[in-house]
Amino acid sequence: MPAFPAGKNGLEIDGAQLFVSPATVTAIAKTKYPTDPSLKTATDPSLKKLTDPSLKVLDGEPIPLTKKKESLPKLEIARDPIPLDKLPAADEPAPGKWNKFEDLGLTPHPTTRKAQQLVVKAYRLFGFGILTLIVVVLVSYIATTAFYFLNHTWVTPVALSPNDEKVVGLQGELASLLNERAKLVGELGEAERSIRAEQDFQMQFARAIKKDAEGRRVALDRVKELAESAAATRSQIRTANTDYSKVAGETDDVNYSANLIDRNAMLAGKYQLAQISTANLSLAERQVEYDQRAADLRTETQALDAILADKTATAALSYDVLKIARDYESSKLALARELSNRERLKGSLERQDKIIEGVTQSAYLRAMADNATVALVPYANLDNIEKGTALYACRLEMVLCREVGKVLEILPGEVSVKHPNRDSILRGRMIEMQMTDAAAAENEVLFAGGRPLGI
Repeated sequence: MPAFPAGKNGLEIDGAQLFVSPATVTAIAKTKYPTDPSLKTATDPSLKKLTDPSLKVLDGEPIPLTKKKESLPKLEIARDPIPLDKLPAADEPAPGKWNKFEDLGLTPHPTTRKAQQLVVKAYRLFGFGILTLIVVVLVSYIATTAFYFLNHTWVTPVALSPNDEKVVGLQGELASLLNERAKLVGELGEAERSIRAEQDFQMQFARAIKKDAEGRRVALDRVKELAESAAATRSQIRTANTDYSKVAGETDDVNYSANLIDRNAMLAGKYQLAQISTANLSLAERQVEYDQRAADLRTETQALDAILADKTATAALSYDVLKIARDYESSKLALARELSNRERLKGSLERQDKIIEGVTQSAYLRAMADNATVALVPYANLDNIEKGTALYACRLEMVLCREVGKVLEILPGEVSVKHPNRDSILRGRMIEMQMTDAAAAENEVLFAGGRPLGI
């Protein structure tokens, strides 16, 4: 740009170094021009009077200076240059609360400003990262929840150990059941011994009764013979004694009357006759005793025969036979009680064996006994599980899956299954697995039958 001619103060202004701010232009427009200034083009007649060859004239329509954000061609002001000291002052910005400090030179160092800008950018980047992470987590949670709501092929592997809570509980229960069974076996053995003892006692008792009855029967026969013999002998002795007493008494009376014997001799004869009468009475008493003994032996023999035949005796029993009968009846009652107790113990033992078998066949104890790798399956997923079903493990939740084993057996008994996505406990079964990748048994979830999403 050519230099402007010198003004009144004699200074020459270089047009190439002249810079007018937009605020200055606005101030000039407000003070000198009542209307919006415009640039004149070659079509304006007033520009034809310009004689200064350094001024250029552009073709086209007038362009308002207040027009913003448009690409304008480089123009020169087609009027006399205005000295800088004559230019009107621009509108000053409103004073701020930091102007006093800026006037004192207490402005931030450029390095500090750059550090502040870096901190602001880092803070914005960090906030954007946190927001992105929250969105990703929320979307992942919703997707995972929807997946486990729709998928019914998942199983949860379980690593069993002797210190596992459920294993310890079942082992304690099994030990208690085995102790109870041992107690029942001991009681059953005692009942068996009591039964054998009572049976042996009754057998020996029956033999003793039989032998006693035979002895009493022999004694009865002998007493009967003695009674019959005594009866015959007593009759003969009584007849002889009667005849002797009659003759002796008559003879003593005649001799005493004839004074052949004295009174003492006569009394001695009477005394002898009295003894003969006493002897007859003794024979009668002995006959009664024999008859009574025979009757007792007959009754006792019949009672013993009734005991051996397990019949009730109708005749009155002696004290000895009654005691024998009481001992025999007590033995029979004890035997019946022990037999009933044995049957009860056998039934209890059978029931205890079934309970023990059920506990022993429980999934946890069976898996521990076989040292098997197991997993829990809820009933809702059990339709997709059978022997030989392939198992898959995924590296990223439900994608990037690979085959890691198969199902060997569905174990009996019910177990509790924790849902892998929800905080809930489900009922289900336990399966035994054969793993080709042992490390996959440590995964939280495996999938049966195939890859859940096909990848």
